[in-house]
Amino acid sequence: MNELLMKRIAFLSAMLGLIAGVITVIPFICSLSFLALMVLAAVIVIVYMKKKNFIGYIEPKEGSIYGAIIGFISFIGFCVSFLPLAAIIGLIYKGSFYLGISLIVRSGIFVIILMVLFVAMLSALINAFSGLVTAYIYTQIEEKPGESRTNIEFEE
Repeated sequence: MNELLMKRIAFLSAMLGLIAGVITVIPFICSLSFLALMVLAAVIVIVYMKKKNFIGYIEPKEGSIYGAIIGFISFIGFCVSFLPLAAIIGLIYKGSFYLGISLIVRSGIFVIILMVLFVAMLSALINAFSGLVTAYIYTQIEEKPGESRTNIEFEE
């Protein structure tokens, strides 16, 4: 795999995770943002890269690998931005939903690390499937490089 492509995928998925972590702090958007991160992160990054021509023809196998990488890194980026913000909100507003997150953060870092890694693996699995579906749709829309569709008619 291309090293520059992997760096771009890692950067875009980390930025998507950071943005989703900040958006998830908003009470009415939190579940929608989290669901979009868990399911659609690979779709968003792959479609964006195809629009900007960072990625060429993509096989479904590559889409699945890219989706798993995008899912894992985007969730780690999400946790980097969401957990501190939620802990601060939980400390300021004692009766809020985020009080539980601040209690978990104070009780043990080991538990947080295990939970983050487990859910990041789950996000990688779900986004691998999303990346596979996205790449499959792109293979149906685009033609393979080197494959031309010409109509040749033979006359007798």
